[in-house]
Amino acid sequence: MAKRWVVACAVALLGAAGVQAVGTAAHAVGGGTAASGDALRFAAKLDVGGVRSCTGALITPWWLVTATSCFADGGAVPAGAPALPTTATLGRPDLATSAGLVVRVDRVVPHPDRGVVLARLSRPAYGVPVVKVSTAAPTVGDTVVAGGYGRTGDTWVPTTLRTADFTVAAVAAGTLELTGTGDATICKGDAGGPALRRVGSGFELVGVHVASTQGGCLGETETRRTAVEARLDGLATWISQNAVTPGAQQLALTATRIGLLKGDYGTQVKEGGLSAAWTTLLANAKQIVVDGDRIGVLTNDGVAYVKDGATTATFVNEYSNVKQLALSANRIGIVTNAGVALVKDGGLSAAWVTEYQGVQQIALAGDRIGVLTNAGAALVKDGGLSAPWVTQFTGVRQIALSADRIGVVTTAGAARVKDGGLSALWEIQATSGADVLSLAGDRIGLLTTDRVAKVKDGALTAAFVTQYTNVRQLDIAADRIGVVTLDGPALVKDGGLSALWTTVWP
Repeated sequence: MAKRWVVACAVALLGAAGVQAVGTAAHAVGGGTAASGDALRFAAKLDVGGVRSCTGALITPWWLVTATSCFADGGAVPAGAPALPTTATLGRPDLATSAGLVVRVDRVVPHPDRGVVLARLSRPAYGVPVVKVSTAAPTVGDTVVAGGYGRTGDTWVPTTLRTADFTVAAVAAGTLELTGTGDATICKGDAGGPALRRVGSGFELVGVHVASTQGGCLGETETRRTAVEARLDGLATWISQNAVTPGAQQLALTATRIGLLKGDYGTQVKEGGLSAAWTTLLANAKQIVVDGDRIGVLTNDGVAYVKDGATTATFVNEYSNVKQLALSANRIGIVTNAGVALVKDGGLSAAWVTEYQGVQQIALAGDRIGVLTNAGAALVKDGGLSAPWVTQFTGVRQIALSADRIGVVTTAGAARVKDGGLSALWEIQATSGADVLSLAGDRIGLLTTDRVAKVKDGALTAAFVTQYTNVRQLDIAADRIGVVTLDGPALVKDGGLSALWTTVWP
């Protein structure tokens, strides 16, 4: 029997009919053991349109490598956005846990003849280790470790990353042939999974799974336990040319300042016009916030720094173990890694006040504080730090505040905004397809799930005006609108909705 070339993981729920295989078989590591510890946290579980899944490996904070066939739908895979919405679950060897993160894939780049594809994440994988790509192929007789999230000998859809040893049976131009050790096999669900060489206490990546005979896999009658890997050695130039770090991740705007989080985690700020010079801030950051004369930077290791005054002022360490930072006038808000929302009012050395527990997001605007709970409830208080909370909406995945406006994006992708008191009525801004809301004065910004940035000016019932497409992030402040594009350039316009864009970075 010829080896079956992998197309996708192929399981779909079909109502009462239960789970059925769909399409040509992909594969996973069966007969192995569940991965333990942090050694293989670079492995990624890919969900492609909810109809198939694969495995990949993170090789830079922005890029992972997997099999081209994961994105094939009966034809060649073009470079660009994947044909089906795709997410990568990273840093989560046990899918039943909440470890790591889930990130959208926004671009794929297939190799012309090696059967591998680079997949870019919509945001870098903070805290997830990467694996080094080997510069040399293994030799016949070497032992490699194969990993995958797919089917085993007795489970259709496992929830853990599994690994097993394989022996290199043959080395050809661009491929390796592996034979399972013991009952190790490659089954459905692990297309693009890593083949690894042990190096000291870690690994380096020598190949990705592209084909398997699937012997021993649940539902298969084949007995051979062989597989084909696409070799990655020799692809260093192709990877460096295509797995490029985007120039920018995030813009933060005020009427006079622009803050920038670069793709390499550095931060900088400019004050004045759009062509003003940049002042370098902190490295190793994951968020930048600007408001009035204050600048805040949250580092990748969870330390929140804030400075007050000139762009060259000294940062003050405000809190550690932080996952989100917010600023508004004299208030500083944080959400800790444990989900505790705290706010201080006054100087940088003011005392913190615990506002709420079980929080995923905090928003500040004037005297208002908003929190989004882990359960998806949006609550807002108006006035002092001890004012009572008022529930605004449930089933929410983002909250936004500005002056007298409150906005929410629901888990179903609808966007709503209210203007006035906490009991004001909601006005629907989008019935579906909303990703992120931005509020500033009389402007409402909406970034859609298909990466279109829209802004309206005036009443809640005003019409949105499309500002830019292929957008990673949108921010608005006063008369300024800023976007970071998917490929990295950051642009800002100042004035009306039809004002011209200025590229501010790079």
